[in-house]
Amino acid sequence: MEKVVISSDSGTILPEAAKQYGFTMIPVPIIIDGETYLDTEIDMDELYARLDGKENLPKTSTANIAEFAQFFTGLARNAETVLHISMSSAFSGHHNAALQGKELASEKLPNTRIEVVDSLTMGTGVALIAIQAARAAAQGKSVDEVIALVSSIIPQLNLFLARDSLFYQAEGGRIFEAKTWAEAEQATSFRSVTEVDSSTGGALRPVARAKTVAQIMEKLVEITRERGKGSKLVGVIGHTRALERAEKLKGMLCTELDFDWLDIAEESASAAIHTGKGLIGYGFCSKID
Repeated sequence: MEKVVISSDSGTILPEAAKQYGFTMIPVPIIIDGETYLDTEIDMDELYARLDGKENLPKTSTANIAEFAQFFTGLARNAETVLHISMSSAFSGHHNAALQGKELASEKLPNTRIEVVDSLTMGTGVALIAIQAARAAAQGKSVDEVIALVSSIIPQLNLFLARDSLFYQAEGGRIFEAKTWAEAEQATSFRSVTEVDSSTGGALRPVARAKTVAQIMEKLVEITRERGKGSKLVGVIGHTRALERAEKLKGMLCTELDFDWLDIAEESASAAIHTGKGLIGYGFCSKID
């Protein structure tokens, strides 16, 4: 049986959760006070304390071509094929670096197949795709079958980011169409829902806003009802130190909609840098057998 290993960028969920789901992540570099660290090594309590201060904020960077080549080479020791699912190329240089790292690694690994897919999403959207790919690989599916599955998921996946503030996203750049909302936030208090998936071209697009967390939750349920169209669904709810909100949203969704599974996972350090505390990153799509 062909051994297929699934990987992604660590801008998704915490490493221990990814390991439980059966996929591997390449660490995202984080720059703090001029020093570079890997987001898998960051003390999360210290990170959130710094983010709360809103000064000297950490920045995320991109794994370089050589690092991707080394990462793929390491994965190839235990697999005939590596399938890497990258975060949206509109958001990060990770996808292009992964493609070039693939070429570099392939020169040394002529018998290993390495595939890189642009997810057109981020965070728990990438995690949702990687989870389903890993489960298919564990069932003995060939890499072509797993790629076909991933290709069918990407166009129908929905990823919504419900934040208390757009401040961190604006500070980190790549705010896209939500820039005016970030500016308006300074004058009026509201919470926003933005979207990043194939329907937005992999960029950030504002979807809805409301005064309270409860109203935001209701909007997410309403959007899911409209887009789910009565299908059986699968999903992941990510959060940055907002477990109670994530559990509440899961309860609301499962009460009104038909989910085959809906998991909760804490988002990574690099995700927290762009959102601060209180993020709900909710991705869902129809179940594909």
